[in-house]
Amino acid sequence: MLLLALMLMAAPAVADDISVFVDGQKVDFGEVQPEIVEGRTLVPLRATFEALDAVVDWYGSEQRIDANRGNISLELIIGQKSALRNSLEIGLEVPAQVKNGRTLVPLRFVSEALGDDVVWEGATSTIKITSASPPQSGSDKELQVHFIDVGQGDAILVLSPNGSTMLIDAGPRTAGQKIVSYLKAAGITTIDKLVATHPHEDHIGGMQDVFTNFEVKKVYDSGFPHTTKIYESFLTTIDEKEMPYEIAHRGNQINLDSELEIDILHPGETMSDINNNSIVLRMTYDTVSFIFTGDAEAEAEHMILDYSTNIPSQILKIGHHGSRTSTSEEFLSAANPEIAVIMVGTGNTYGHPHQETLNKLANTDVKVARTDLEGDIVVKSNGGTYSLNVVPTAETPTHYDQPSYTVPVQSGKININTASFEDLQEIIHIGAERAQEVINLRPFISLDELSKVTGIGPARLADIKAEGKAYVE
Repeated sequence: MLLLALMLMAAPAVADDISVFVDGQKVDFGEVQPEIVEGRTLVPLRATFEALDAVVDWYGSEQRIDANRGNISLELIIGQKSALRNSLEIGLEVPAQVKNGRTLVPLRFVSEALGDDVVWEGATSTIKITSASPPQSGSDKELQVHFIDVGQGDAILVLSPNGSTMLIDAGPRTAGQKIVSYLKAAGITTIDKLVATHPHEDHIGGMQDVFTNFEVKKVYDSGFPHTTKIYESFLTTIDEKEMPYEIAHRGNQINLDSELEIDILHPGETMSDINNNSIVLRMTYDTVSFIFTGDAEAEAEHMILDYSTNIPSQILKIGHHGSRTSTSEEFLSAANPEIAVIMVGTGNTYGHPHQETLNKLANTDVKVARTDLEGDIVVKSNGGTYSLNVVPTAETPTHYDQPSYTVPVQSGKININTASFEDLQEIIHIGAERAQEVINLRPFISLDELSKVTGIGPARLADIKAEGKAYVE
């Protein structure tokens, strides 16, 4: 009996009680049934790709599977815990496997990598797959990206070639009604995907107005733990309305439209700084690409480049409103944009965009469009070319100091014992939360005491000293 029990425990779990439907049609796997391996459903190779309307090739000598559908190509190697989607490496919890002479592939990965939505209904042990929206006949195939002027904050509306909608951030609370009016004027009643890049008020403040006025089908969040009332209200509303919710993770995709590829470049792991934990997306429509950065700073940019340097994009939404802490030379070189969009408020107290960032863009011949100077900025593309509703400047942009802007210390030094909340954030590795902690821990006897601040270890302390901005008096 003991031997029999051990044999049963060693046998793979056959998922013959699981039903798989693609666009309402049940998939017939024949004699080879799906298996459950480490909590993941593996399904027969041929039947699966045929059901998903993909062309598949098997290269036995290399133990490699190649699959193609539309502009998406996949490559899986038996036993390897990563796969390639359009040459971008993506981790797999369970690899493709050969069992009893049959090749099995991970169902959820394959479906979502092809751009489909996958839903698991536990009560009926049913997997329902909905194919990405097929191209509409007679469609003009135009992609629109609206960088909405919300003052000091971000709100970006994406209208896909086949009519799907994505809203990336919703500006500060004061911009909530403008966003609602803007979306309604565009004829929008439903938001298919809503992305909150990070929980700062100038990015999620207008969310409550959006939730009140539109049906939101799915929410993507950075997953950064934050305790502000506005973020708690954001999460509470999602829960009360039972909106599908997902923590964005590097290597996954947002399936908005079969014509688009939307890759999540960041975060790969939860970071200690809210800005550097921002969701960063790269969206491609045929030959035209965009990068949306939230408030990601140099630290996040370097993590993205550690993951992949294959991120060229014609349109780059500049990180953190043009702060000098973002748009590192390495990231700018890898993205190699033609147009930089800076979303920033007129006369903001941070001095955004900083001249250092404007100089980097000018030195690399990147044209600049700014919401504080141009208002709403709209980019339209047919996948081969793109156009803007404004004329971006190729000249060295002039930074206009507004009366409400406090000019930083001219020597470039920042006394951490007396600096304002805003000026502290001009120091490398010090975002809003660390700036507040610095204020709470004052006075400091030396810069070395910055090691008391959460998340500032020896390496970051060395960076702060090397930057030369911070000092103690």
